[in-house]
Amino acid sequence: MTRALLARDRWGRGARFPELALRWEGFTVDTRGDPAAIVYPHLFGFRLAMAMLTQPSWPLPPWRTMQVRNRLILHRAAQPVLSGALTSSVGGWRVLDKGVEVDLHARLTDRDGCAWESIVTCYSRGRFGEGESRGAELGAPRVSPQVAADAGTERRWITDGTRRWRYASWTGDYNGLHQWDWYARRLGFEGASAHPQRIAIQCLHHVGHPVGGAQQLDLWLKWPVRYGAAVVLRERAHADGKAVDFSLMAEADSRPAMVGCWRAR
Repeated sequence: MTRALLARDRWGRGARFPELALRWEGFTVDTRGDPAAIVYPHLFGFRLAMAMLTQPSWPLPPWRTMQVRNRLILHRAAQPVLSGALTSSVGGWRVLDKGVEVDLHARLTDRDGCAWESIVTCYSRGRFGEGESRGAELGAPRVSPQVAADAGTERRWITDGTRRWRYASWTGDYNGLHQWDWYARRLGFEGASAHPQRIAIQCLHHVGHPVGGAQQLDLWLKWPVRYGAAVVLRERAHADGKAVDFSLMAEADSRPAMVGCWRAR
């Protein structure tokens, strides 16, 4: 993370994202039968994403980059322990009208093949030239589901603000926005906010129609969720019973902070 202090904006004529590929041998996650097991490799494996975003060859400073979409795929029923070799590489990227998106593709592979994978889509706001793109867009779609206020089931809780440094050490993301209220307020936020992985796990614990077996979770990260906030989760089960859409927002805010689609594969 200290490399982020030296990062500079290197995007210019002919700029490209580097073809980085990182590998973590012996990656192990104890899910203990947690229904949110699909998120745990993303939580701990995010260190590889942070390592890429802070590489000297990365063309944009990490503080100008935010997660906007996640696609997490569990290819078979979760085991008590997920282990193997975790790899992460740069996937497709797209120059948009007001920014640029890049996909970071991670795969957890064991002796039986790929057990889990993710496509984390990161966005940097700015002007980056014409609409250039490279590679397939494999992540969650750009448009999220809509979950109406009268969708039916609601769950409410207060977000936990403890163990902030522990989550930072797990993810490798030590951004001050996740640590200090005073720092977040200086940047225009109400207070420090939780890592998105932490909020995603809480959402799956509160969803009334959990998904088991091989599964896929698409997440749209729209706004930070402040520690100690009163939040409400609304969900809508699909007619076929194989998927559920959910939306999380602060009780004091009408904007969804996180939207998800959790489905069986």
